[in-house]
Amino acid sequence: MAERAVAFARRIVITPVTLAMVFAFVFGAILIAVTGANPLAAYREMVAGAFTGSGLRNSINRAIPVVGMALSVSVAFRAGIINLGGEGQMVVGGLAGSAVAIFMPGPGPVAMMAALLTGAAGGALWGLLSAFGQTRLRLPILITSLLLNYPARAITGYLVRFPLADEGSVLASTPVVPEAARLPRLPFFGGISMTLILVLIMVVAAAYVYQRSVFGYETEMVGFNGVFSRYGGVDVERRTMTAMAAAGAVAGFIGTHMVVGDAYRFVDGELVAAGFAWTGLMVSLLAFNRPLPILAAGVFFAALQIGGLAMQRSSGVSWQLAQVIQAVVIVALSARIVVPWRKGRDRSMDQDELVSDTEPVPVGEV
Repeated sequence: MAERAVAFARRIVITPVTLAMVFAFVFGAILIAVTGANPLAAYREMVAGAFTGSGLRNSINRAIPVVGMALSVSVAFRAGIINLGGEGQMVVGGLAGSAVAIFMPGPGPVAMMAALLTGAAGGALWGLLSAFGQTRLRLPILITSLLLNYPARAITGYLVRFPLADEGSVLASTPVVPEAARLPRLPFFGGISMTLILVLIMVVAAAYVYQRSVFGYETEMVGFNGVFSRYGGVDVERRTMTAMAAAGAVAGFIGTHMVVGDAYRFVDGELVAAGFAWTGLMVSLLAFNRPLPILAAGVFFAALQIGGLAMQRSSGVSWQLAQVIQAVVIVALSARIVVPWRKGRDRSMDQDELVSDTEPVPVGEV
């Protein structure tokens, strides 16, 4: 029994993710020491700033879009699709949902639900443009999804400056979302948006779909090998379209939340400036596209960013150190930093752990 407990502990500790995080924090401590500050004191302020007082609310509030965008990335990645268009899908969906919440007549709850659904539909349609380009025109989805971010920003920028502009605002933005159409706030964590519950439901639903549905199985098959999947009877083109629509829908939903549940007006460039799409990409890579690890990694990255700001205020160490730690975690993980633990381990267990812990989720051609 004791040997099994020790083996389980080793499997948790001696993993690429854990080692990458330890390496990143050690590297960060060296940088802090070089600047003349105390690494332990700086990290203590980072933890306190992320998990105490208003910092806890800010960390959770930031984790909502980070986890959501990571789920969006994971849907496409599991299908072998490198979707770099999350930013555009989030912006288009966010503006579409915001417009419905602002201008739709009728009861506030109805407008709120219609806004979320419209935002998801807008993001899905924008994601389908890249999927259509690959399946029908043979345009690489990696390129088209990335390039479509720019027209998305340009189109939404034009709309909030002219047709949907708030004439009384000095910012390029829409009018304020009516209070009745805003997402309600929960009575804990200092009044977090109800989107927290919705994102948790999305994480559980994604875990179920990935593991126990035909869609999840066929999507993973396509991700491993598109040619083999086609011979096995999987409609690869259809799965590509479905995966991109799902990814865009999640991104559009998150974009709508950022307005209807947080900022209460769509400001040109604000969703992009936060960098949630690219942070979500890193979180999905760190979690190997698995929903529950995505939740943990998203909270970790959000706390790292919020704690970095608190560290700068209290100890004078730049908050950009948090970005350095994020980058080092991903680079170290990509380098497959693995410490083999061979003494007293069964050979077959070594082989199983090596495959499960060190192999990336493959990204195949579709």
